[in-house]
Amino acid sequence: MADTRSTPESFRRLYELLDAAIDPGSWWPAETHFEIGVGAILTQNTAWNNVEQAIDALDANRLLTPTGIAAVDINGLKELIRPAGFMNAKATYLKNFTTWYLANYTTAGELHTDQLRKDLMAVHGIGPETADVLMLYVYERPVFIWDTYARRLLVAAGYEVPKDYEAARRALTAPMLASELTTAEHQRFHGLIVQAGKYATAAGGWEHYWHQLHH
Repeated sequence: MADTRSTPESFRRLYELLDAAIDPGSWWPAETHFEIGVGAILTQNTAWNNVEQAIDALDANRLLTPTGIAAVDINGLKELIRPAGFMNAKATYLKNFTTWYLANYTTAGELHTDQLRKDLMAVHGIGPETADVLMLYVYERPVFIWDTYARRLLVAAGYEVPKDYEAARRALTAPMLASELTTAEHQRFHGLIVQAGKYATAAGGWEHYWHQLHH
C-alpha cells in the first residue's frame, strides 16, 4: 500500500474536498468588525456556545461596541462575560483590544500584513491565533488559521505538523501560499474546518473522518 503521507493533498485540494462535503454556514458569525474581535478574544480556551452567551449578554446591555466596552466598569464586564470563562483575564483583554481598536482600527488597514500581525500581537491578550482571526475577518488578509482542528486535519491528510500554533504556521506557510486561496476562500476554509472538526469528533477521530471524506 502506498504511503499517502509522503504526498499529502494540497491546501487547495483539502479546501475542495471539504467544500464538496460540508456547508459551514456563515462564518465568522458577527454583525460588526468589533464583534468579531470580541468573539475572537472570548473564544480563547472555551466553546463557542459559551461565547455566544457572553456576547448576547453584552448586546442586551448595549455594550457590544468599542465605546460601550471602553466605558463599562471592568467588574461589570467580568460578570457579563462570565459564561465564556477566564472572566478576569478576558475582561482585561477586551479592554486592551478596545483601546487599540479605537486608536488604530482605520490606520491599521493600511499596514503590511506582517506589520499588522506584529501590532496586533503587541496587544496584551491577543496571541497568534486571535491575531490571525482578526487579520482574516476584520482586515481581509488571506491568512490561514492554524488552530487545533486545522492541525489535526493536516495530520490526517499526511502533513508533518508541529503541535504548536506558531511552529505549524512557520513549517507549512509555503504549501499554504502555493495553493493561492483568496481571502474569501480562507474565510470559508476556516468555517469548513470548524464544522469538519465537529463531524470528526462524532465520527471517532480525524483519521476516520479523513478516510470517509477522501474516499
